[in-house]
Amino acid sequence: MKPPTHLALLSLLVLGGPAASAQNAAGTPPAEEGAQPTGESAPAGGADERIITITYDGGTRNSPDLRYGPYVYRHPDPEGIVATVSNLTVYTQRGELRAPEGVLIAEAEGERAASFTGGVRVVQGRLTATGPALNYSEATGRGRMPQETAIVVTPAEGGDDVTNIAADTVTFDVDTDTSVSEGNVTLTSGNQDAEAQELVFEEGRDLAVLTDEGAQAVARRENDDGTFLTITADEIRVLTGSDVLLATGNVEIVDGAVTSTGSTVYYDDETSRAEIIGNPARSVDEEFGSTITGGRIEQRTDTDAVRQLSDPTPSFDAAQFRLTSETA
Repeated sequence: MKPPTHLALLSLLVLGGPAASAQNAAGTPPAEEGAQPTGESAPAGGADERIITITYDGGTRNSPDLRYGPYVYRHPDPEGIVATVSNLTVYTQRGELRAPEGVLIAEAEGERAASFTGGVRVVQGRLTATGPALNYSEATGRGRMPQETAIVVTPAEGGDDVTNIAADTVTFDVDTDTSVSEGNVTLTSGNQDAEAQELVFEEGRDLAVLTDEGAQAVARRENDDGTFLTITADEIRVLTGSDVLLATGNVEIVDGAVTSTGSTVYYDDETSRAEIIGNPARSVDEEFGSTITGGRIEQRTDTDAVRQLSDPTPSFDAAQFRLTSETA
């Protein structure tokens, strides 16, 4: 599944420090030691909220050409360089800002690219991501961590579970609180975990959408006895804050000897209740050799009880699992 949000244009503005002298006779640019950049503040609202500010107090900024760049930032502190844009902050040790060839870097907003290396920590609201590097491209409007990335999302309320995400790559949307993780994605929250090849996570709503092109996403819940309830589906949506999920497309839910299948499964971990909808939905208990079919089935995972429901109307609201971009 392609990322459901269009990542907006990222404009980069570096606030310059004291004016640097010209290159020396050897052609090596001077370094601005210990500079704390200050400068014009961007007006609030609109595209200006996407402008990034880079500070490097105690570090250096070098450039072979201060008019055309690139600007290269270095700092002895692993998080000495701080870059902020909208609701996202980057902490790192090395950075570079580039303009297209032949274009003045001060006049290249909307066309420039920035890269941060040497270890990066990215903070977006309650989400913190760590990895080797982060790249911004104004041309594509994406901020991407291109290598193995670990994400931790702290709960909105005390006592709730922390959510951990690991993936090969992560792309951030600076206009929203949405990230897209791709490649060998795993999500863990409390006694639940999930696996997929792509995960769209909307941090403000603790909503995760998992898909696996050419295969199926998998979600598991560990039972008290160490066994697992396992759900596989074409798409799985999890509200990690409330421990409910909605699985759609060729869904199978396995809990011990009971296997249920349908087109849609809603599962509430707090009530240990699964609602299976299909044409028909089907539940097989291998231990007792019983089968139940119907348009709507209820499966209690705490008591292993399964029953057919006469009312075809779902008890849940599927709209709560929609991304903000899908409801706009």
